[in-house]
Amino acid sequence: MATSILLSVIIVILLLVILYYSKRISELNKRINETQVRAQQQAQQLAQQYFNTWIQQNLQQARLQMEQSIRREYEAQLEEWKQQNEKNIRKDAVLRSVNTLLGRISEEFAPLFLTEKYQVNPKDFRHLGTPVDFIAFKGLSDDADPEIIFIEIKSGKSSTLSERERRVREAIRKSKVRYEVVNLNDLVGEVQRKVTDEVRKSEEQSR
Repeated sequence: MATSILLSVIIVILLLVILYYSKRISELNKRINETQVRAQQQAQQLAQQYFNTWIQQNLQQARLQMEQSIRREYEAQLEEWKQQNEKNIRKDAVLRSVNTLLGRISEEFAPLFLTEKYQVNPKDFRHLGTPVDFIAFKGLSDDADPEIIFIEIKSGKSSTLSERERRVREAIRKSKVRYEVVNLNDLVGEVQRKVTDEVRKSEEQSR
């Protein structure tokens, strides 16, 4: 009888031990699985980071190589084009320089060219530049009844006027021209009076 009871107690203890260690093993397995999942996630993140870094480095290197290749190709084509068209380029540059120089000379010496055309004494030409190139006071130096001539010089093939130049031409055609005599002392006096009035108003407002 005592042996049966002892055997039963041992069996119960063994079952309890087995249950305890089964629970511990289950918890350990769960922790191991969680650790494996985290390790896999970390490994995937690291692998993705390494892959992205590799992609960026290789893309940048490939882009630089492509840019260098394209630049070398275009530079070679440009050099070839220059060699083929060097004579034309030099000729065109010389022609442009000559045309520019002639244009400047023509503008500077325009009064000499216009003297005979309009029968104006060279001393009676006045250069403005804008919005009209010259004003000629025909007859002024010859003590004759003067005629005022507005002259716009065009050095190119086109004689088209700009908007400002057309407005000046229309004002002259409509006789919107007048002669004013202004006394400088009067102008200065007007400015002084305006300044004095402004100072007086400012003092009155501050009181």
